[in-house]
Amino acid sequence: MATNRVSPKKGKVVDIPDAVVTIGTPTAGDASVSVAFTASTPATGGPVQKYTAISSPDSITVSGSTSPVVVTGLTNGTAYTFTVAAANATGNGVFSSASASTTPATQTSFESISTVALSSSNGTITFSSIPSTYKHLQIRMFATGSTTADAYIRFNNDSTATYFCHQMRGGGGGTAQGYSYATQNQMVITSNIGQSSTSFSAAVCDVLDYQNTNKNKTIRSLNGYDLNGSGEAIFWSGAWNNSSSAVSRIDIIMSSGTFGSNSHFALYGIKG
Repeated sequence: MATNRVSPKKGKVVDIPDAVVTIGTPTAGDASVSVAFTASTPATGGPVQKYTAISSPDSITVSGSTSPVVVTGLTNGTAYTFTVAAANATGNGVFSSASASTTPATQTSFESISTVALSSSNGTITFSSIPSTYKHLQIRMFATGSTTADAYIRFNNDSTATYFCHQMRGGGGGTAQGYSYATQNQMVITSNIGQSSTSFSAAVCDVLDYQNTNKNKTIRSLNGYDLNGSGEAIFWSGAWNNSSSAVSRIDIIMSSGTFGSNSHFALYGIKG
């Protein structure tokens, strides 16, 4: 339980908070760690004005009004644990138990999450249970199909979503075209798969801020196909317009037909 101390403000006697703080799993960043936690409501202690997190080693101290508290100024490659306490003008309450160890690192690389290599045809590729530990996602794919068709992306298997899309494309002859429109339920990430039995389409698709619940997810895809100089290079950009939910599942869907054998799909996480 908190004990009375003399507050530095107006000599007033105020209890320190007695909120019990429990730390979740810290998330490492570039020279920083986000420390998430929950806190019980103070029973008899003073009101909580902030939460103080302290690192071990280095004893770097950072305060914030809510969870999470982001501790910056850390050394990349060094393993840290953290403790958190509720605080007010009088002082800190009891610090929590130490968190799990977390190591910040320079966030410039891609990390492989999952790959799918088809040995037979398939109409839908699914990446599920996507971890929440990355800043962005990237899909890399090359594919052929049983018929000339487009490949779509859909988030969280949401068949009611609206994706607003923009397209810029240029053909082998130098013709450029641009379009802007809304596509219900899914968004194109590569066009004209299956132009021939020996033609593969390729795409690199970025899904930005996929865990951010305060804004719509932005998608951009650079893709194309080649038919001895008569193919196209295409750039798609768009947004998942009617949902700000975090993305935990991605489906890649053929508009008709199936992806052919030897098609390959890879999901990467970007920590930068």
